[in-house]
Amino acid sequence: MRYQIFSYRYAQEILEHHTNKMAWDEITKVVADTPVFTFPGKSEKNRRLDVVQQCMNTWFDRVLAVENDWLYHPLATLIQQSKLAADFRKSFSNVTIQAEVQFGNMSRWYSDIFKLQTAYAQSLAHIGLSIVPMWSLARRIDSNVVSYERVIRELPSANLSITMPILVIGIEPDETTTVVDLRQTKIPCRSFTTRGSEKNRYRVVNAVLSGSDLAILDDTCDTGPMATPIVDVSDDDE
Repeated sequence: MRYQIFSYRYAQEILEHHTNKMAWDEITKVVADTPVFTFPGKSEKNRRLDVVQQCMNTWFDRVLAVENDWLYHPLATLIQQSKLAADFRKSFSNVTIQAEVQFGNMSRWYSDIFKLQTAYAQSLAHIGLSIVPMWSLARRIDSNVVSYERVIRELPSANLSITMPILVIGIEPDETTTVVDLRQTKIPCRSFTTRGSEKNRYRVVNAVLSGSDLAILDDTCDTGPMATPIVDVSDDDE
């Protein structure tokens, strides 16, 4: 993936410091290596829509939580009964980062920022990471999807209330990006996107990671490794 970075409250400068090189390198590699999951024709009404948001989310779940040992859905607050779960959090040698990955509606992003600031205010994290699509990718997912361009336009207006340093990364496919055409599998589009379809998403993500043949993939295949949440949230809370 091609990516752009917006450094809110010097987040990039903090993470590029030599003491945080491991964190910086890990984040940028994960982002650069991200494929795009498509199902052309997923919408009969809008032929432009071809990117499957849910599989994009599952890719980051798998790669961050399983491959790189980020905590998956940790509490974003010290209030144990709240069930207010972040997407990811990881403590490196000198910094703890909380990450929110969002390919859904713009309203979800505002919730992500609330969770980041809550964790920061309670000393659960030092830096926030917000990964979102660029407009060119967002418009292929659905209407009113969060976009990097809108995020960097709106976030500075909250300068007095959002005090956490946040690294915003916007991603879009380029000529080097792997395109995963989900039509190659034996799994229909709806079985990737509806509630309860998590296992099918892991099947395809793990197949991509292992280099397996997508053509033999159906809903009876082994799911492969899956991220284990600390706080259980439903599919539509991601």
